[in-house]
Amino acid sequence: MDNALQLELNAEREKNKLLLNIVNSIPEPIMAKNWEGNFIFANKGIAELYSTSPEEMIGKEDSFFTGNKEQGQFFKENAQSIMRRFETEMVYEDSTNARTAEIRHYHSLKIPFKNNNDELNIVMFAKDITEITALKNTAEANAKRLGHVLEVSGEGMWDWNIQTNEVFQNQKWADITGVKHSKRSFSEFQDCLVEEDKKYVLTSLQALIEKKIPYDIEYRFRRPDGKVIWIWDRGQVLEYDDQGKPKLLVGIMQDITEKKFNQSEIELMAFYDTLTMLPNRALLNDRLNLAIEHSKRFEKYGAVLFLDLDNFKILNDSYGHQAGDDLLVIVAQRIQSVIRKDDTVARFGGDEFVIVLNELDSEPVKAAIKAQRLAQSICHSIKQKINIKISNMAADIDYFITASVGITIFYGQSKVPSELLQLADLALYQAKKNGRDDSAMFDPVMQEKLDYSTCLDKELRQSLKQKDFVLYYQPQYDAKQNLVSAEALIRWNHPELGLVNPGDFIKVAEESNLILPIGDWVLSEACQQLKKWQSDPQYQHLSLSVNISAKQIWQKDFVAGIKRIVSDSDINVSKLKLEITESILLRDINGTAEKLNDLVAFGLTFSLDDFGTGYSSLGYLKNLPIDELKIDQSFIRDLFDNKMDLIMVKSIIDLGKNFGINVVAEGVETEAHFEILKEFGCKIYQGYYFSRPVPVSEFVTLI
Repeated sequence: MDNALQLELNAEREKNKLLLNIVNSIPEPIMAKNWEGNFIFANKGIAELYSTSPEEMIGKEDSFFTGNKEQGQFFKENAQSIMRRFETEMVYEDSTNARTAEIRHYHSLKIPFKNNNDELNIVMFAKDITEITALKNTAEANAKRLGHVLEVSGEGMWDWNIQTNEVFQNQKWADITGVKHSKRSFSEFQDCLVEEDKKYVLTSLQALIEKKIPYDIEYRFRRPDGKVIWIWDRGQVLEYDDQGKPKLLVGIMQDITEKKFNQSEIELMAFYDTLTMLPNRALLNDRLNLAIEHSKRFEKYGAVLFLDLDNFKILNDSYGHQAGDDLLVIVAQRIQSVIRKDDTVARFGGDEFVIVLNELDSEPVKAAIKAQRLAQSICHSIKQKINIKISNMAADIDYFITASVGITIFYGQSKVPSELLQLADLALYQAKKNGRDDSAMFDPVMQEKLDYSTCLDKELRQSLKQKDFVLYYQPQYDAKQNLVSAEALIRWNHPELGLVNPGDFIKVAEESNLILPIGDWVLSEACQQLKKWQSDPQYQHLSLSVNISAKQIWQKDFVAGIKRIVSDSDINVSKLKLEITESILLRDINGTAEKLNDLVAFGLTFSLDDFGTGYSSLGYLKNLPIDELKIDQSFIRDLFDNKMDLIMVKSIIDLGKNFGINVVAEGVETEAHFEILKEFGCKIYQGYYFSRPVPVSEFVTLI
């Protein structure tokens, strides 16, 4: 052999060696077989699978190494089929690891070819997909398991690619909603949402996408067949894009209609007022918490309205509780007709209602204005004529009633429900104070007044124990300017503030019921003073007037208490006069008349104070044992500036003459006042023209 040929052979051997090294470096099995299925080539990848060497594999078939003759026969027949068709084919097949007996999964490329002798052979490249297959099988098993779980739980599954708007729903979702899967299934789903709940569902989805607020809601859904169901829907963002924006939403839903029905039956008994069918206090607390959370989520102010009917008790007392109940039902319906569907109206108790307003505005002032306008609309609706059927009357009655409303606005979690109710109630008190049939907004000034009242109440209680009160006396004169009587007026000798007038503390005393022990002290102290005057001939002619509060008269033991105090003082009863105001008569005129008549029989007389400022009626003078009328000082003050006041004063004086009742003019501050009142025929005069209220030591010098 010449050198050139030898060099060529050596070069060819090096190429074959290089090619063999390359093929053996590939970890995946590479092999070639003849028609009988025997190996004519094998790389290290297949040799390692069969725990042998490439050289040992030449001339042998698979089962020689694996011991699996059935598998070996399959490999042979499959290879022959491909060689026969002489077409390249991709197949999935299994092979056994001869060392571990482990079954491995392969994705094989099988290519038929002919050798130099024109004999059919086949070369195979196998890709080990055992791990991938295991993952696939696990995923399929999990998907199957999830399908079973969803089937058992009755839950439908959905996912939504926000960016492509592609939607997937499983069969259970379609069964629940009645909406068939299609490219329009999501828009069809939206169309089937009950109109009142649609905004809530879509804004909740938006809140999940934009603010990552959990999506876990219940809503009503009208299926294409017309049936309305309740759905419990939960979802979350599963995938984000490179910019961190939500890409894929996934969720599950469940039909909870039956559960809702059972729940509503229970809630109806536990959380709703049986008369008006409105939420009661328990449910109101939950709704307020939801409103606070709603305000936080959507960054808008809400409001709480505390509504109370004005003088509701008059209806109950006049026509019975059934009439009152019928009116409450109508009022509840009227409030509901004014507020929005997303808002809440609850019966707080008695004739009190609470309205919770959601999502008013992102600006507090605008939110407050909207709340006030709605309160005014509610008041306007309530004050319209109400027709009530009375059981013991032949015809129905047309009744008119008004309401007062207190308002407070809230934002996020700045307040808890109890605090919001307290502030709205405080504003309601202000509305009542303003004259009723009105609304008032809570503000910090109200809070200051509340704190002041609380402090004052505490100090009043302490002063009662320490006897820090004293009586002043304002003289009353006849037309000849003879001092004939006096009015006893309380003063508070405050340890730090000095002498405090009743206008600064009586209302607080009334609200806390301290007016009851204070009233008893005033009457007892006045009787003791009257007893002293009656024991001195110089003062025996004097009469003494004592103010009696409404709360005193409304007490069951009022008459017995008055008789006890007066009897203990051993005075001439005819010289003691009790002053009452018209507010006492509004609550229970029949009961009041009975009590007054009892005390008149005992020997006392009564004066009607501030006559003409309230709801004065000739019926009072006809049915009540009134011995004296006191013209309110507001009429006297403007006597010469207001013609109507002049007419009013003269009319009251003439009225007293006609009924045989004495008339006292309060607020006489000038000689001109005195002269014109004397000209009209007024009997008694009281005011700064004669004297301010003074201590008893100064009063006696006026004699």
